[in-house]
Amino acid sequence: MLVSILIPSLFERQEKASKLVQGLYNQIKDNKLEDLVEVICITDNRTVKLSDKRNMLQKLSSGKYFMALDDDDEITNDYCKTVIDHIQYLESLDKEYDVIGYNQLAKVQGKRFIVRPSLHCDLNLSQQCPQDPPVFARFPWQWCLWHEKYKKVYRTDSDTNAREDQNWLKKVQLEYPKTMSTIDKVLHIYNFDDPSESTCQ
Repeated sequence: MLVSILIPSLFERQEKASKLVQGLYNQIKDNKLEDLVEVICITDNRTVKLSDKRNMLQKLSSGKYFMALDDDDEITNDYCKTVIDHIQYLESLDKEYDVIGYNQLAKVQGKRFIVRPSLHCDLNLSQQCPQDPPVFARFPWQWCLWHEKYKKVYRTDSDTNAREDQNWLKKVQLEYPKTMSTIDKVLHIYNFDDPSESTCQ
């Protein structure tokens, strides 16, 4: 298995999660990637903390690389094929990386901007280009593909639901990721136009 896509959700958000998972399964089936990409989703009724669900998903995953999605995220229709082609190309060169990054289209309360991952940035957005939409850079987020060695970096009880992603990434930084391969196209879409509709587990 090359890629594990990990999605925590809630029973009350089943419609959102099902749409995301079905889209992923369609990509996997259409491109015959059943042996290369797995999708794992854990759904509960708020009895398990989000950080604990993320940890459970990491423990269950078997991919060489893994990524964490929220159930209200979107990925492009060519995501699975694009990342598998990229990983297989890297393998043909006998190379592997700490993280495989790609661009994000962020939709935040009516604003649109592109986020490019860079190991040379911190967790804050840093504007790179004032084009339309503007381009920002920051440290790779959990929706990038992380090498399996980072599966052992777990969330803890101190991780709050609102900041568990940043807290996890701070721990990842302590492992000193040094290498990143970049796919220079938008593959992930972050939806925060209506904060009341966003994931808050």
